[in-house]
Amino acid sequence: MKVVKERAVQQKPRRPRAGLSELLLEVSNNIAVAGDLAEAFDVLARYTASVIKAEQASVFLNDSRAGELYTRVTVGKVTREIRMLNHLGVAGHVFTTGQAAIVPDAYADERFNAEIDKKTGYVTKSLLCVPLRTLKGQVIGVAELLNKTEGEFSQEDRDVLEALVRQAAVAL
Repeated sequence: MKVVKERAVQQKPRRPRAGLSELLLEVSNNIAVAGDLAEAFDVLARYTASVIKAEQASVFLNDSRAGELYTRVTVGKVTREIRMLNHLGVAGHVFTTGQAAIVPDAYADERFNAEIDKKTGYVTKSLLCVPLRTLKGQVIGVAELLNKTEGEFSQEDRDVLEALVRQAAVAL
């Protein structure tokens, strides 16, 4: 079983043009064989970054005791845990409102929290952020993509990310 799991996680994700339903099934299958929650979120981050063509993908979960969002996984240059108050930044806005956000110019958006870039040394140019919900609809975190590598984040990218995040919730 472990060999199958490792092979499934290492497969290169497909582009959504190959068929969204096939992509969702592939993501669901790979998340289902993940060993734990952190690995499942790692699979989700890898797929979203690859499929939507972003430099980085992160899944932030809410720590209700501390009132903070924290990363479980990060794909790209930043690999350490990041924590921020759950109402700050674009991620905090998406978490508290439950509404997705497409930000073409991060530093021009008043919601953007530049402190995270200062701490990590990463330069955020653009971002796409969607709420992560339980099957009952409760927002428990956010999925965030940074710096689209081809063009700008679009409504289609948002739709694909929301579908992937919903599928992950079903698989978990």
